[in-house]
Amino acid sequence: MQPVQLSLLPDQLLSPPNQLIDQLPPQDLQGALAQFARLVAKMTAANRPETSDE
Repeated sequence: MQPVQLSLLPDQLLSPPNQLIDQLPPQDLQGALAQFARLVAKMTAANRPETSDE
């Protein structure tokens, strides 16, 4: 049996993000940006230290 080296890199390089965004229909882009904004808001809230009301 011969050893095999696996790669997680795709055989073809993906287009740069700005080219991928240009290919999305406006509604899909709006939905993707809304989901991204919710994710950022959740992560920001999770990393914010709790404040006490003294």
